[in-house]
Amino acid sequence: MAVGERGCRTAADLEADALRVRALLSASPPGEVVLICADRYHFAAALLGAWAAGHRVRLPPNGQPEAVRSAAAGAEVRALLHDREDAPDGVFLPELLAGSPVGGELRLPSLDGRLVVMTTSGSTGQHQSHFKTGTQLVSEGELIGKMFAIGPGARVLATVPPHHIYGLLWGVLMPLRSGAAMVREGPLHAEAIAAELERWEVTHLVSVPAHLAPLALVDRARPLAAVFSAGAPLPFSAAQALSQRHGWRVIEVYGSTETGGVGWRNPGEEWTPFPDATVGADEEGRLLVDSPRLDPEAPRPCPVPDRVELREGGRFELLGRVDGVVKVAGKRVSLKEVEERLLAVPGVRDAAALAEPSPGLRGEEIWVAVAAAGQTPERLREALAGWLDPVALPRRIRVLEALPREATGKLSREKLRALFEAPPARTRLDPEAEETAEAPAGRQARRLTFTVWPDLVWFRGHFPELPVLPGVVQLDGLVMRQVDRIWPGAGTLRAVKRLKFSRLIRPGEKIVLWLEHDPARAMVAFAIDGPQGRCASGTLALQGRGS
Repeated sequence: MAVGERGCRTAADLEADALRVRALLSASPPGEVVLICADRYHFAAALLGAWAAGHRVRLPPNGQPEAVRSAAAGAEVRALLHDREDAPDGVFLPELLAGSPVGGELRLPSLDGRLVVMTTSGSTGQHQSHFKTGTQLVSEGELIGKMFAIGPGARVLATVPPHHIYGLLWGVLMPLRSGAAMVREGPLHAEAIAAELERWEVTHLVSVPAHLAPLALVDRARPLAAVFSAGAPLPFSAAQALSQRHGWRVIEVYGSTETGGVGWRNPGEEWTPFPDATVGADEEGRLLVDSPRLDPEAPRPCPVPDRVELREGGRFELLGRVDGVVKVAGKRVSLKEVEERLLAVPGVRDAAALAEPSPGLRGEEIWVAVAAAGQTPERLREALAGWLDPVALPRRIRVLEALPREATGKLSREKLRALFEAPPARTRLDPEAEETAEAPAGRQARRLTFTVWPDLVWFRGHFPELPVLPGVVQLDGLVMRQVDRIWPGAGTLRAVKRLKFSRLIRPGEKIVLWLEHDPARAMVAFAIDGPQGRCASGTLALQGRGS
């Protein structure tokens, strides 16, 4: 039923542990229980125990500390259950589940009630609560198991956390309803995922594009019956690579917290609706969905903030989002929420966010421009880190005196994006002064002075919070370039000996480069000094150009 590093568990173990949770929560009047777990077995035991105690389970929008605390502060919340060893608040589930057995029989309430509250980012910036009945969730878990022939004997590993609708359905409820075993842990990195697939004899992998694509580069991975991808479009090239390298069948899944599962496809094909779902489109091309997984109070058909093109046989093609919510590495991020979180930071007067296509597998990335006093990009990013998933943190932050808003208060996308267009970067280090230095007989020496300009191209992205001049640039763009200029016949580089980097070279510093050429030995000794002392040194072994 569950396998993993923390031990294997059976259905009987699950019932016993759910009873422990029920016993703890039964003393509280009916309300909500906030649940956040990395271990899927812990999550399942707490979910069933909370239901049996007459509570509804509230799942936070992400696992960040401030987001969890905010959810736990709700007026109806009776408890916070978690499996985080360093968390100061709430009930630590591993300790509770290690307690004495509790007698009784596990009785669940009617599944027709609203038993789970999912929290998502909305286009207004406020987190949106979506109520799900137990019937909706459990029946969908059962449906997807039947659709893809997952049953007893199967083992499912999910890299998606269970507080996410996709992770809850495919990583917890589907294994429970189909009789498959769930892997308790959810590794994120390719090598760790491949190792866990082999270790636990996994048959089905539930993941997202950002985790799947790197697996195509792993030398060897266990054969799988199927791999499921959701949360963001999976590049067709990545799906092909996974199929060709490992022989995996990749299946993309489409849905949302509001609608539950809507459709599936083989990569590169059109989408096929789930058997009990129908799709349509309004006059503006917005997707319309009807299925048993919609909130009973939702309009039918329900408009979804995705554009769609209908095809024959009920199939469809997705054309992208139509609102202010974007997908970053499969996670929903509200641009409005990012702006509001920034405006809550002391000193911030104005803020604007936009999403830009990412060159990697994140899909999109967030950029923000902020008008603030006494703030730095590093401090602003740290302030957001308590609320947003790490993948959703802004990749670029521009701090200004004011944002270029119009008289109406509007800020066009063109003006906002222009704030991030940096002037052309310097691509070379040129000496400001050069003089002959003393050297032993038969040798030549130079002393050169440089300013390490902050707009040098090598500082961009190396590293955003602590820019330093890379060692390879010091060696090639500084030392070798000057050796070739001063002594053009000295020869080509054969080896670097006694190379040592002692101190970082930061933007804006003044540095001195010392060069001493020994023609008889075909060597050049060098040293780079900065304001705090020696930064780098070594000896270049050269090979004559004619040899």
